[in-house]
Amino acid sequence: DAMTACPEGWRLPTDAEWSAAAEEYDNNIAALMGNAYFNGNLMWEYWPAVGEITNASGLSMIPAGYAMLSGKASDGSYPNAQFQGNNQYAIFWTADTAEEEGMAYYRYLICDQPDMQIGKGDVNTLGASVRCVRESK
Repeated sequence: DAMTACPEGWRLPTDAEWSAAAEEYDNNIAALMGNAYFNGNLMWEYWPAVGEITNASGLSMIPAGYAMLSGKASDGSYPNAQFQGNNQYAIFWTADTAEEEGMAYYRYLICDQPDMQIGKGDVNTLGASVRCVRESK
């Protein structure tokens, strides 16, 4: 579903594009993190290894966490989804599929880790955020 989530003229970024975004800010992930509040609470906590959150990139990544999906209903919803990692993880699908059937790569930030991580997950059971980039003309 992530591959079709972007509007016309936009697409999911590749893993290489996520890497380039981190490298542009010397792998200072604080430059990618947004100082967002939810219900009056700051979503990213301060961690010395990460430093002061600046959002210098303008990406405003927030730790919305992820969902463990199971049992898709006929209406397309996931009534048994379990949401985890809020205020700890910002996870985004890439456009890159893994070698294994039904698996794709994602990039993520962890609240207390100073660099962007990479993982791969089952596209049918992992619910991650999407960030769209404008296609080149």
